[in-house]
Amino acid sequence: MKRVRQTSQAFERITTPIAAPRVITDGALVTDDTVWSWMQIPGSSTYLLEDDDLGRATAEAAGALQALLPTGADYHLKVLWSTHTAEEYRAGWDRLHSVMAPGASDYIDMGAQRITRNSEEGYFRRRVVLLGVKWTGEDEESTLRRAGKIARRGLRTQATTYQEAHEHLEMVRPQINRWFDQASRGVLRGRRAPASVIAWAYAREIRRTAFETPDDDVLSGPALVDLMHGEVDPADSPTHVAVTDSKTADRRYVSILVPATNGFPPHELELPGGEWLEILTDLPGVEASVRGVNHGQAGSIALIDHGRKTTRSQTREASVQGAQVPLDVIDADDTLNIRRQEIQRRQDVMTTNHARWVVHAATAEELADLVARVQERYTGVVRLEVVPHVQDLLWRELLPGDRVRVPEFAQHQPMRTLAGSWFHGGSTVGDSSGPYIGANLGSTPQPVQAHIVSRAEPDRSRPTTITFTGRSGAGKSTAAMLAVLGALLEGAWALLADPKGDLRGIVTVAHDLLGVPVQLVDVLDDTATGTMDPMRFCPTADLARSLTLDALLGALNADDRRRGETILEHAIDTVLRWPRDAWSAQRVINELVSIPADRPDADLARELGETLTVRARQAHMRAVLGPATPTTQPLMTGRGLVYLGLAGLELPRHNPDPDKWTVAERCSMTTFRVALHYALQQSRNVRHLKKLVALTELHLITGYPEGKAFVEWLARTGRALQTWLLLDTQAAADLAVLTGLIEQIVMSFAFQANGKAEQDAQAVLLHRPEPGSRLRTMQASLSTGDCIMLDRSGRIAPIHWDLMTAWIRDALSTDATEDTDTAKDTEDAEHGQDAVRSDPSDSAAEDGGPDGVAPGTGELFEQAAAVDVGGGDRS
Repeated sequence: MKRVRQTSQAFERITTPIAAPRVITDGALVTDDTVWSWMQIPGSSTYLLEDDDLGRATAEAAGALQALLPTGADYHLKVLWSTHTAEEYRAGWDRLHSVMAPGASDYIDMGAQRITRNSEEGYFRRRVVLLGVKWTGEDEESTLRRAGKIARRGLRTQATTYQEAHEHLEMVRPQINRWFDQASRGVLRGRRAPASVIAWAYAREIRRTAFETPDDDVLSGPALVDLMHGEVDPADSPTHVAVTDSKTADRRYVSILVPATNGFPPHELELPGGEWLEILTDLPGVEASVRGVNHGQAGSIALIDHGRKTTRSQTREASVQGAQVPLDVIDADDTLNIRRQEIQRRQDVMTTNHARWVVHAATAEELADLVARVQERYTGVVRLEVVPHVQDLLWRELLPGDRVRVPEFAQHQPMRTLAGSWFHGGSTVGDSSGPYIGANLGSTPQPVQAHIVSRAEPDRSRPTTITFTGRSGAGKSTAAMLAVLGALLEGAWALLADPKGDLRGIVTVAHDLLGVPVQLVDVLDDTATGTMDPMRFCPTADLARSLTLDALLGALNADDRRRGETILEHAIDTVLRWPRDAWSAQRVINELVSIPADRPDADLARELGETLTVRARQAHMRAVLGPATPTTQPLMTGRGLVYLGLAGLELPRHNPDPDKWTVAERCSMTTFRVALHYALQQSRNVRHLKKLVALTELHLITGYPEGKAFVEWLARTGRALQTWLLLDTQAAADLAVLTGLIEQIVMSFAFQANGKAEQDAQAVLLHRPEPGSRLRTMQASLSTGDCIMLDRSGRIAPIHWDLMTAWIRDALSTDATEDTDTAKDTEDAEHGQDAVRSDPSDSAAEDGGPDGVAPGTGELFEQAAAVDVGGGDRS
């Protein structure tokens, strides 16, 4: 009789009305019979984990679920998809309190438009993972008794229903609070699901269209009724239901797939490859619902023993009949024995899961095609089928707060099978606020944000070094410029040192789009004369004295330095006694030349002065010692961008002995040192500003002791000085030799690298010192503009840097123009356009952009097609 009852329960189909929510509050949904607590689980970064790491992470997740899911209580896991919106991105900026660039709203709008565009085209999707646990219930009551209660409820007032729902919630609130505390400390990092998200998860099953959810802490009564205006037609077809939004009349067709009998493989799903819920990323719009029970240790052993009785019975029957025992029976018995031992050792527990895959489409034909694609994608993983004539009951199971209604497709599985589905796995990377920088190319298809100069309190204790590495032409320098623009957006002072001279496009974008002060200093250009004069940018006399003396001595040969050091000091002191606006290196040189003949060492002073007068005209030195013109401005010390073009400096390449350097090499090295000292002074003395020092072509800078020492010092002290250090180099291996640099890296962007040595060095910078095949394959296969990002939380994933508009793409291009007539005509036309763009009186709208936005903002976003993030292939 007991076996008959168990068989009846296994195939009993529950046709009672759906469980309607009476109260929804943060973290909880209350129906007439039950209270469900609901947590939202954020995505993780498993996409590039190697096999062993993924196995360990799965075991940790299984242990966390085993502790989190109460024994014997029903749980409900929902994996849903929603959209990223421009409003959410803008709202994130509203919550930030920082100084913003004049054109910040335009830049933010561009990012918002890109997010909208990529969301509409399906490249960006937001995965919402909800885990619910039932705390009260009436499962043991008969169907007749439950029907009687439902009838009596119709006689109660709305106020009474609301009051009873709150009373039920208060009864279990202490348990729920402890549950959430435990969840927040575990590896799943679950948090209370907002009431709006729980209500949205319920209403979307009824409406299946876009709708607004009230952003309230508590939803009940009319708010819930208004939210759930939908109709479900179960008679449309035996293989699907039709869901209609009552407000918009939009109709969607929904099929629910279940695992076939023995649809899951008899043995463990292999990892990687068997992440049966993370696979949903490959199938836009397909969602999942898993109801289940954690049997705990005692219940799991009982379930295993029941299965072993079956296998042993089959073995005995085969022996009695003289037949060979089927291999699948032997395998099943061995598997059950192994699982029993694991349970006894508290390594795992058994669950009973009712997994459902939810497929919806605009037409019945599209739905059939999508169902076929889902079944094909799961080939070799889980065998799925559409069960006719029960689609309405399967649909009711999707509703939060409801119950299992078609139990015959239950799967008895160890907890690690649920954990190994990696329902929350993916490629999550980046910050929750800050500038939009591009698209996630992994299994979490969403926009990526990077808050380079974050003012968030938790980030104050983090390091401030950021690296960009990869082969030439991979897009790292362009990405570095975009990162600098992100810092300028928030009112930072930024210095971009450009040894090659191919990054000048950032000047146009920073000025025309962000509206920040920009200073372009091309050290070899005659218009830069006197710009880098230490006397003019040093904030104190002591600093001016020290740095000016070094500059003057650097322009002289070894013999003159030995003879004239004291004389130079006296001349500097004389100038420093003058009013502050009279300080300059030229005044020091003039003081040497005009020294009275009766003064000691007058002849030597005049000789040195005449030599320095000639040196000040030297192209490699005039930015430091040259005379200032009426339009010359000293190096900027406030908010904005200083572009320092170092192209053409003849830095000594082959001889480390300063006494053997040529005049051009001595002058170039002096200018180089002054540039580093300028950045050093800014970092030390302008403490109130957020500062970013971007050093591109790093090997050209760290090839000298001064450059190497500067990078090491700033990397170690950047956090205390509120100075971020951005390093861009083709040689990742060179960074490893810089003292203490690896420990100071807070973000890293690794672009394409093919050689093993470079891949190994990049892996160290990504905090993966022992790269495996998966990471190496990704490093070698990245396209231009793609990279692997390490964020400040230690997560890594592949991303694509989004240039947002054709105008920005062209402005930041580091490619040389082609030497052809067609290219020349195009270049001439672009110069003409640049001239128009630089005129602040011109309206951006005339060039296709909205008012106040740089030209090109309103144009077709040509990068959209490149941001295809439907990634399912880890390689």
